Amino acid sequence: MDQQKDLLLASAARLYSLGMDLEAARERLRQLVAQGTGYASEDMRRALREFQDLERQWKDLEREYLDLRGEILRGN
Repeated sequence: MDQQKDLLLASAARLYSLGMDLEAARERLRQLVAQGTGYASEDMRRALREFQDLERQWKDLEREYLDLRGEILRGN
């Protein structure tokens, strides 16, 4: 059980860090839009790919975190 709790804490820390990166990528997209950068530009496409990759990582890690948390709470 302690190993699971350690893993849960590590996952929570990674979620936090990944969340910060995700929000920075979201802000970068906002800045590009505010600057009038075209949606088809290389800068915009690169920023969007980065955001989408981070978002996918976030969703995967969040699912793992919630599953592990559920196991711990159920006592498995």
